[in-house]
Amino acid sequence: MDSTDRVMTFIKENGLNADIKILAPDSTRTSASAAQALGCSVAEIAKTIGFISSDSKCILIVLSGEKRVSLKKVSLELDLDPSQIRKMSAQETKEMTGYSIGGVPPFPHIDGLISLVDRSLFQFGNVWAAAGSPNSVMKIDPKILIEKLKMRQVDVSE
Repeated sequence: MDSTDRVMTFIKENGLNADIKILAPDSTRTSASAAQALGCSVAEIAKTIGFISSDSKCILIVLSGEKRVSLKKVSLELDLDPSQIRKMSAQETKEMTGYSIGGVPPFPHIDGLISLVDRSLFQFGNVWAAAGSPNSVMKIDPKILIEKLKMRQVDVSE
């Protein structure tokens, strides 16, 4: 089963309201290119960024495409020193999430990951998130992430 199929199966098995769309290759390499291909604003793109702590915990943060992650805010949220957190490499991302950079969805993930949803997404009724591959996206209400999937809502963007 490929990575987009895993996302699709998870959506069906969990009764989630999310529509997957396959776009032309390279059309979603950046938040800006994805927004252009989808006809939405960059802010409506939900990007998933991976970090790793010094004790090898995987931290995924889902936030608006127009925002950046504040390591200071993440460290406060997780009670860590900012020097204990770094961005994952492409290889670490694939190994720890099961997805390649550009295709990391907000769900499903390997057990043991810390998944946080930034409040920047909740200004929209729906956002577009990666759906397992660099050119697959899903339209989803961000409230599903916290209400049905029990991801933690935080304020970690700048």
